Amino acid sequence: MKKLVKKIISTIMITTMLFANSAYNVFAMDNGTYTVNTNTYYLNPETGKTDDGGTSNVELGEGMCRSAIYEKAVIEKNGSDVYVTVRLNLYSNLSNIRFAVQEKAGQPYNSVKYSLLKESASSDTADLRFKIPNENSYIQAKIYVGPMGRDVCFYMNLDTSSAVSSGKEMADSGKVDEPKTSKFNDIKKHWAEDAINAVVSKGLFNGTSETEFSPNGVMSRGMFVTVLGRLSGENISGTSSFKDVNNNMYYSPYIAWANKNGIVNGTSATTFSPDAPITCEQAAAIIVKYANYKKIELKTKSIAPSTTGASAWALESVVTAGKAGIITKQNTNGYDYKSNATRACVASMLNNFNEYYNK
Repeated sequence: MKKLVKKIISTIMITTMLFANSAYNVFAMDNGTYTVNTNTYYLNPETGKTDDGGTSNVELGEGMCRSAIYEKAVIEKNGSDVYVTVRLNLYSNLSNIRFAVQEKAGQPYNSVKYSLLKESASSDTADLRFKIPNENSYIQAKIYVGPMGRDVCFYMNLDTSSAVSSGKEMADSGKVDEPKTSKFNDIKKHWAEDAINAVVSKGLFNGTSETEFSPNGVMSRGMFVTVLGRLSGENISGTSSFKDVNNNMYYSPYIAWANKNGIVNGTSATTFSPDAPITCEQAAAIIVKYANYKKIELKTKSIAPSTTGASAWALESVVTAGKAGIITKQNTNGYDYKSNATRACVASMLNNFNEYYNK
């Protein structure tokens, strides 16, 4: 834990802060989409004091909040409507994220709801989008930092003088990617959009129609084993011996392959229940078994996930898959392991696996 806290503190170089008496740097922007630099403040810009009861070392506090917020943000302005997308770093260590905004200096901060646009297990980041009163507004962030065991409260605003006209997605380089296109109409701005596009491009998934993916649709056991078989890249053939598996169905050879190699069991000695939904913990356990079958070593890529609510039989697999960066809070419906895994959840899990271990 000490090493992780040290990593959070030392992720970026500590910078010197100058605190004005909360005067706004008024800068009017034209309608459009822009990339801007972010400024962070551990001390309340108006009071000059900390608001979380944490460290009195300002530079240490600034290092923590600067590590949590990516150096770039995206502003979208259309008349009086202004939205900002911020990127959180070290996302697997953060929870109970709350934002509030201030319209003018001296006024109270009002809570705002955000949308999770994108989550990346490989970079441990998440992009969050919410509405702000104007491009010069101060933003208050309250975030529970797991390794520290407490809430951290800090402030940020957007350096509008650094604005560069751009697309809508932030790249790790600090530049902006052009918005990605997809043939599916129902995944735009979905949290798993990038993962879905990736697994579809690799031939692991098909859409439910030419224009729809149905990201929130339930994933069946037969579908899941089929996608896993495609991921393996093996020449899979054969028929299943389970009585409830129609050997004319697309999933039959994949079920036979997975069962023969110890990747998946039936729901009884004679049945597989191919059309039954697969749960998040079942998916995690099967992926771990698949890695063992392929002799792939799952390495530690993240901290151990919460196991609250997981079945006793799934605990070891859940921890292994979480630390390996395969499952996340997002792709397990908020660590609701017994809930049904959606098509988006499975796309995210398999894309994470593919990025880390199947290159």
